[in-house]
Amino acid sequence: MSDTSAPSVGSESAGERKLLAPIWHTVGLVLLIFGTSAASYLTSQHFVVASPQAAAPNRTAMLATYAGTLVLEWGLFLYVYLGEKFSRGTRIAERIGGRWSSARDVWRDIGIAFALWGVLAAVGAILGVLLHPQGGAVVTKLLPRDGVEMIGWVLISVSAGFCEEYVFRGYLQEQMRLLTGNVWIAVALQAIVFGFGHGYQGGALMAIIVVYGLLIGATAAWRKSLRPVMMAHGFTDFFSGMGFYIAHALHRM
Repeated sequence: MSDTSAPSVGSESAGERKLLAPIWHTVGLVLLIFGTSAASYLTSQHFVVASPQAAAPNRTAMLATYAGTLVLEWGLFLYVYLGEKFSRGTRIAERIGGRWSSARDVWRDIGIAFALWGVLAAVGAILGVLLHPQGGAVVTKLLPRDGVEMIGWVLISVSAGFCEEYVFRGYLQEQMRLLTGNVWIAVALQAIVFGFGHGYQGGALMAIIVVYGLLIGATAAWRKSLRPVMMAHGFTDFFSGMGFYIAHALHRM
């Protein structure tokens, strides 16, 4: 596997580091993430009440929310991609971590992805018991309940796996590494931004997502590739939606 753009562990001198894009570009990204996070929180409160007894949004509202999420995901990806492209001419494959060199690499990354997904699920369950996040009711009301919504959820899962990993672990983590000279500081900083980028889920869930960001970021730094973390992220979102969809369908039978 090519490690052309993969982060290195440790520190290096400022003279050896060339940023992926200008600092103003990174600041703009963080402001966009925080701004849309605040807006998502305010928007979610209009049609989602944090109560299990409240009615779920209708299909039109759900699909509109999914569509808005897709626009946001791909908008952030394009902002990062174009900023880096104009600055350094970096290709998408290069940022992801190069090409697989063998079938063994493919299966290894799939195995890592499933292992990471299992760790994220276990950590989320444990922290959920400890923190009792109130935002869970909000998230539940955004999960798919019929086939049409499930199709939209699949698109959301794939897009989140690709776009968010490209933005947070691909660009932001590497940019923070170049700025600080230390990959583990970079992992921590991107995880904080990642957590705060999910404002609609509430404070406790945002804290849990920071932990997710640490685990995913550490895996990306270790593997020097975004491929396994993109798959793990997609698995996490997809299986949460699919599990709820199946449970909802069985309950109606």
